[in-house]
Amino acid sequence: MTTSSHAHPPAEPSAGWHVVVPVKDTSHGKSRLARAVGSDRTELSAAIATDTLAAAAAAVGPDHLVLVTSDAGLAARWRTRGVHVVADPGTGLNEAVSAGMRHAGPGARVAALLGDVPSLDAASLRSALEAAASVEESFVPDADGTGTVLRCGRGFTPRFGTDSAARHEADGAVRLDLPLPRLRTDVDDARSLARARRLGLGPATRTVLEHRASGWIRSMQATVHRFDPETHTGSVLRDDGVELRFEAPAFEASGLRLLRLGQRLTVEVVDDLVIALHIVGVGPGQPIR
Repeated sequence: MTTSSHAHPPAEPSAGWHVVVPVKDTSHGKSRLARAVGSDRTELSAAIATDTLAAAAAAVGPDHLVLVTSDAGLAARWRTRGVHVVADPGTGLNEAVSAGMRHAGPGARVAALLGDVPSLDAASLRSALEAAASVEESFVPDADGTGTVLRCGRGFTPRFGTDSAARHEADGAVRLDLPLPRLRTDVDDARSLARARRLGLGPATRTVLEHRASGWIRSMQATVHRFDPETHTGSVLRDDGVELRFEAPAFEASGLRLLRLGQRLTVEVVDDLVIALHIVGVGPGQPIR
């Protein structure tokens, strides 16, 4: 007996997973970004959640996506797209994840995903779920290695929060240090927002930044104060003497090979973090003027 090759296409590696995404009411979300983005915080929070949910839905399908939220607008939009929506019990992140797990059903394979990864794409999430399928319990740490962006397994106790990676590992979950920066870059402050922006943002978050970020990003002259040529990190001094740090990605994107102490630069700053630096007239897109 022969079987048509078109009758049963191979299952996706992500098949069988229920992805639970807890999202705080966006009018109260991203409090650590308040100083940087001001009144745009609500719109930015909603955009970040939207891009995360869109990537998750593309990875596993809306019927295997569970949104746990108290945000009525977000709930209504995603319910119409076939996503399961569960009311946030309002007692914290871990309790929200547990509520989503209960909805998925006893014994279900659940991947609890943070709702603030705006650079996430479906391919990255599928890759992580494929890796998670090879072990009983696992987690993917955030970019810093101390937090958790994805916790996978059956019937586990979620332990998101400060130092969650260590707590999940202590529970016996296997640490998956996967080369998936789009998954591992969660956004909760200006530094992580700049990091996600360099990776490439989802369309909703990108639109907010294109229309609003000119009010957050300050461009100014500054003087190089410290520079480590090995780590590419350092700091600059504003003209009023305030020291501002920069990290390696800001330097590496500048096109400069070296910085010398006392050198004058043009820098772009969000919430006292230098996210870009350049010399006017030097490097791509820098016209002499």
